[in-house]
Amino acid sequence: MHAGGGGGVAVRHDLPLLTADRAGATTAARSLADRLAAAYRLDRVVYRNGARMPVRAWAEAALAARSAVAHNTGTLNTAREYGIHQVEVSDGHDCGWNSHPDPDKATRTLRTVEEAADWPISHPRCARTFGLSPDASDAPGEDSAVTAP
Repeated sequence: MHAGGGGGVAVRHDLPLLTADRAGATTAARSLADRLAAAYRLDRVVYRNGARMPVRAWAEAALAARSAVAHNTGTLNTAREYGIHQVEVSDGHDCGWNSHPDPDKATRTLRTVEEAADWPISHPRCARTFGLSPDASDAPGEDSAVTAP
C-alpha cells in the first residue's frame, strides 16, 4: 500500500476495530477510506503488481475479508467448544478451497475444523461460511473433502 507517511499504521490499527460484522463493513470501509484520504491524501492503493485500486474499493474488500474471517473463526471456535470436529462448507458454486480457481471445490463439502481454520476464506469478497455438523461422522482422520448429502 502506498500510503505516503503512516497510512499503513492507521490501517493496521483500524481494520480490526471496524470488522465487527459483515453488514457494517461497507459503512466502515467508507469511513476508513475517507479518513485515509483526509489524513494522508491517499486516493489509490498500489499493489505489488503495479495495479492501482481506489482506496474506497480497497477498504471495502479488506474489511469484507476481515469480517468474513472473523465470522468464520467464531463459528469454528464454537465447533471446538462443543466438540464438533467437522463443518459443512457453504460457498460460491465455483469457489475453490484455497483459491478461487482451485479444482477442489468447497461448497457442500465436509471439512475438519482444523482444515477450515487454515482456509476460512479463499479470496477477497469470498462468501464462505461454515455450518456446524454435529451429526456428521466425527472421526477426525476420515477423508474430509466428502460432498455433504
